[in-house]
Amino acid sequence: MKVNLLITEHQKKVILLESINRDFGDTIKKNYEFVKTILNKSADQIGFDLKFTITWGASIGGMVGPLNDFLNHIDPSLSDVEISLLLTGIIATYYLDNKTALNKIVSKIKENGLYDTFKSLIKKGDELKDTFLKFMDSLNLTLHKVSNMMSYTFIIPLIPMLYQMAQSGNYDNNDIKQVALRLASFGLLTVSSVMVRELISKLLRRFKG
Repeated sequence: MKVNLLITEHQKKVILLESINRDFGDTIKKNYEFVKTILNKSADQIGFDLKFTITWGASIGGMVGPLNDFLNHIDPSLSDVEISLLLTGIIATYYLDNKTALNKIVSKIKENGLYDTFKSLIKKGDELKDTFLKFMDSLNLTLHKVSNMMSYTFIIPLIPMLYQMAQSGNYDNNDIKQVALRLASFGLLTVSSVMVRELISKLLRRFKG
């Protein structure tokens, strides 16, 4: 016998919000673990580890995720170890203020015959960074330094989901607050729930048009 379940609009909204929170959380955690794996694989190659940068793991993951896809596209033959070395170079370039460490990583990249690939990766990384910073600047967030803005790169893989959320229109300020609090509660972001809320609010307004 077929049973039709009727739910109220409020119940539907709660279910959708919970789904959004789960998808956001899964993405943040996945990017964090991806960066952790990269750093573990590259430590032996470069002779030291950058595990202290894992504090920025979720933000770094938002940046290197697209660049990992780019690497797989331009050279599918790259091994996981080679990819980890190249992406560690990216992490050092954009998130580490230590030229000595960066030079050591680049030297190791050259030793492995990957420097041309790395230059292509940096070019793509610069394009992604410039596009992201211009977009962030257009939102008029309470940010001043570029380094502060780079801590928001965790949002890059969430943008398609935020766009869908904006198009649905099925949210209010309290929902945005709950999403921001949930993201901050994971302890994987270097920005406060207040700033996450401001960012999500402005993104939703932008996408809603």
